[in-house]
Amino acid sequence: MKTAKNLLIPFIIMILLAVGVVVFFAIDKKWSRSPAQTSVNSVDVLYISPVDVASVSVLHKENNLTVRVDKKTSNNGSDSYIYAGDDKDGDSYSQSELSIFMEAMSSFVGCTPVQDSKNLADFGLDAPNFTVTVKKTDGSTVVILIGNLSPDSESCYICAQGSSEVYMVTADRYKSASKVAKDFLDSRIIKVSLSGIESVRFVRKKDSVDLSASCNYDESADSVSFRFNKPFEIDSSAYFDRLIERICDLEANEYEDASSDNLLKFGLTNPAFTVTLKMKNGMAYMLDFSSAKSGFYYGRLNGTGKVFKIAATKLENLEIPVLSFINSYVFNDPCENVISVECSDRDRKFVMKLDVPKDKAISDAGSTVTLDGRNAKVSSITGRSYAAMLYESIFCIDIGGVDEYAAIPENARPMMTITVFDRNHSSVVYDFYRRSDDSYYVCKNGQYTKFYVYQRELYNDGGTDTYDYGIWPAYEILTKAITNQINGIYEIPTNKENA
Repeated sequence: MKTAKNLLIPFIIMILLAVGVVVFFAIDKKWSRSPAQTSVNSVDVLYISPVDVASVSVLHKENNLTVRVDKKTSNNGSDSYIYAGDDKDGDSYSQSELSIFMEAMSSFVGCTPVQDSKNLADFGLDAPNFTVTVKKTDGSTVVILIGNLSPDSESCYICAQGSSEVYMVTADRYKSASKVAKDFLDSRIIKVSLSGIESVRFVRKKDSVDLSASCNYDESADSVSFRFNKPFEIDSSAYFDRLIERICDLEANEYEDASSDNLLKFGLTNPAFTVTLKMKNGMAYMLDFSSAKSGFYYGRLNGTGKVFKIAATKLENLEIPVLSFINSYVFNDPCENVISVECSDRDRKFVMKLDVPKDKAISDAGSTVTLDGRNAKVSSITGRSYAAMLYESIFCIDIGGVDEYAAIPENARPMMTITVFDRNHSSVVYDFYRRSDDSYYVCKNGQYTKFYVYQRELYNDGGTDTYDYGIWPAYEILTKAITNQINGIYEIPTNKENA
């Protein structure tokens, strides 16, 4: 009995193994009948050398649209590509994109045969999504049919016209075949040299900004700057310079048709922004932009062609406040260019005279500076020059805002006047007129600048912070420093009642 039991266990194991083998072959037989089963061998269904391709056309089943690219070879052997599809509308097409498309549609290599593929309908090849016709330079043609994507969308099914042999090829061929005219447009919208710009105009609808600037190109430094001349005269800031630099070299993320519905949809029937570049050679480029929509701007060049789409991060400076476009100071000049400054208000006046060598500071040994005829070279124990503090308070007056249409009464008297004399003995006069309890209009040589400044720029007492002083408190501190200095050193008392 013990021997019989010992033999029973191996017998049961053999039966289970036999059942497993039967199940395996049953499943394997079922799988072998699936249309997705492929051979391990790859086949080159079609390869035509780019030299031998004259044109490629793709018929789209969905809308009966034909996309076609023709190749033209010049006498010197160089190739150019022409878009000749049904949806051509005269736009500029990318030579590289057209070339890539032509090569992709004339090369179906490394394809995997599909077993049991006699029924083309199983693969969408009885009525293919795309019919690719390759015309060779000798006049002969080859036609490839592209059917459905595979269930995992990693591949698509193809066959040669007239054949029932089905193959799988990577899905990038399906993606290439689905392209239409807008997919071949040159992504380069505009590319012009900053040095070739004569003037720029920037218009923004939402806050009625309308700025005009001339372009100044420094050939020796190969740098460009802008000077606004409408509605005010002042240098541009780095933010404006950067915006124009990006607009001069603009590429689209995508294109959309310029239908009336799309122009309305994308906000281009009434553009939010318009930037016009007038070039020295007489050409002009006008770029309209929508407001930002879902992280993108939409635009058109010269009011024609496709609508281009650009990531908002590339043109974020379109939206910044107008004050950020301009130099932040009412006026500014290095001390080496100035020989004297006169400041006066209703009750007082002072004269600051300077002789500062080029590339030197007021506090340097070779520089001289006086306040009302007294030596003004007095510093704190840490080396902070009080004369420099006064100079900065005069030449670094921050613009508070733009008030373009303000009217200053003809009989108004300035609350304060600053007159600057340069080394050429020419002068500029700045007058400050009361605008409100805490602000002043600024005039230059009798003309309203369109700017106003806040009162703190003239009258703020910065305490021990010598970089936060208005003009008159800075004047008072320098006067006290000259009077109370010891060997050219003076410290601002923390308790000003003891000053």
